[in-house]
Amino acid sequence: MRKISALFVLFLFALVFSVAVSAQEIYPSKPIKIIIPLGPGSGNDVVTRILSESLEKDLKTQIIVEYKAGGGGGVVGADFVAKSKPDGYTLGTLNNSVLTNAPAFTPVPYDPVKDFTPIARLGSGNVLLVVNEPPPWKTLEGFLDYARKNPGKATCGTTGTASVGNLDLELLKAAARVPITHVPYKAGSGPNIAALLGGHIDSSMQLWPVLASHVRGGKLHPLASVSPLKEFPQVPTFAQKGLPSVNMEIWFGFYGPANLPKDVLARLDQAFKKALHEVGNVSKLEKIGWTVDYEGTTEVSERVKKELAVVRELVIKAGIKPD
Repeated sequence: MRKISALFVLFLFALVFSVAVSAQEIYPSKPIKIIIPLGPGSGNDVVTRILSESLEKDLKTQIIVEYKAGGGGGVVGADFVAKSKPDGYTLGTLNNSVLTNAPAFTPVPYDPVKDFTPIARLGSGNVLLVVNEPPPWKTLEGFLDYARKNPGKATCGTTGTASVGNLDLELLKAAARVPITHVPYKAGSGPNIAALLGGHIDSSMQLWPVLASHVRGGKLHPLASVSPLKEFPQVPTFAQKGLPSVNMEIWFGFYGPANLPKDVLARLDQAFKKALHEVGNVSKLEKIGWTVDYEGTTEVSERVKKELAVVRELVIKAGIKPD
């Protein structure tokens, strides 16, 4: 009888252990939350929503988008991701504003290298200086001349201090030696563009994907871009205008907190890689202005380390002091 009882206990233990191990191995077993560190309509938001359907099909679970705006370019949301439980159920769509720019300008509550697990990089987006249409200034020279003759009166909106737009604006101010008042919109590009369209600011330094529809619709007028704009080749680059130092593009990546389990990271890496190579997704992203250039976890990790060092050196050498 004792032998039977002992065998029964061992059987139950083995069964429970097997079930527990199986449960641990199944990822994901519940919805995955992706943090958007800026508001609705931001580049982070648009990119995530385009990929969500593919991710849900591959991972066989729901993707929930949650907004946590605040801080320069999204520092609050990035910090939330960094401090989340490393179980793969809280991820973030983060850009270089919070990983390589903000830490170069001011102390942030996380370590951009040690506190995140890079999963995948989407690619890059052009950055443009735009004004309303019909344009009060038809050329970059006209706008800079106005700013020079009216110190502090010319205004330019960006997605917050330390965002890529802010960095390019500061580089423009330093290179052209003109005083332009920075107006940060911490809630994201949506409020920034709304303010420009409403005539509350003179210009905006923003990424092309969030400007494209407004430019195509004749509501905004580009003065210059960081890199050549294929759709509108007549728009000059800052380099062509004698300002080559204004050259920062924006790029997005998908991250989890540090120390994601290897099996979880492998599953996420597989899903994001597949989603970012799907023809339909690539077509949608390119249509709204993104240059899709997938990079995996190792490549993204190295990119952050190198770019962080470059931006820190740039800020010091150029003497950039964001508002």
